[in-house]
Amino acid sequence: MTSKKLERTLNLLAELLNSDIPKSASELKSRVGMYPDDLAAFRRTFDRDKNALRDMGVQLELTTVPGTNPPVEGYFINKSTYYLDDLNLTEEELTALNFAIASIKVLDGISEIEAMRKLGGYEGSVTSNVLKLEDYDVSNVAELFESISHRRKASFNYGGKSRNIEPWRLEFANGRWYLTGNSVQEEAVKTFRVDKVSELVLDEVFGSYEIPDHPPRVNLKPWSYGSQQAVETTIRIDSELLEWARTSLETPIQIEDNGSGVATISVSNKEAFFHRLTLLLDHAEIISPQEMRSQYLEYIGRYIEESNGET
Repeated sequence: MTSKKLERTLNLLAELLNSDIPKSASELKSRVGMYPDDLAAFRRTFDRDKNALRDMGVQLELTTVPGTNPPVEGYFINKSTYYLDDLNLTEEELTALNFAIASIKVLDGISEIEAMRKLGGYEGSVTSNVLKLEDYDVSNVAELFESISHRRKASFNYGGKSRNIEPWRLEFANGRWYLTGNSVQEEAVKTFRVDKVSELVLDEVFGSYEIPDHPPRVNLKPWSYGSQQAVETTIRIDSELLEWARTSLETPIQIEDNGSGVATISVSNKEAFFHRLTLLLDHAEIISPQEMRSQYLEYIGRYIEESNGET
């Protein structure tokens, strides 16, 4: 499975788990935000993603979306069948269980990682002779799904600060899980990398807040954050790196007759944008405005001078 398909499939799973009611195919298309606009292409891709979820053991159920007339079919996941019942295991029991299955690849068709996630914890310190995980607490993902499903506020430590959040959305992007929600202290929408979350605690009160109908998606464009006035910047990218550029820059690209691509990006943080553009080396150039082009040439010129100096 390609990284793009994995990201899309996991976001589809997240949307279904986040919802208390069935979602139509068109609504899932809009909320996941990674499907093609063409209807026939969307249906083919959506069918493949549904099959991928079924292959993972996820039971997708089809029923009528409440309040639709004429009736519209919707998809949902019965959480009572998706999650294992709470076994009320202590931390020591979870650790012992994890150690016991560390060398087992499959348990009744479920990987040991998936089984531990459904049980509510994973001890990354135990060495497995099957698969080595990066240092990532997957139990946080399951806990945050629980928080969103039951509208329970979450408190955790992030970047050395205590946070109190009303979780709205979990999203998988670029190989990581991200949480978006309302920061109670700041009364502002914030996004957090889940692997950076520690000391996660869910509030005991259920239904303590409401989730917007269309919570914002995670913004992974650092050049869009900043106090500088936004500059509409047009770049040209060589044909061999178009697919990488689409993923890295997260922007539509218009294909020209010679096979190269042209994209226009709103830049509010020039340093972050220049840094990302250098990853394309000489396969990309700024076309306009001229001021941005000159500033970028000056930016990369500093590194050329430093490199020559070291040589």
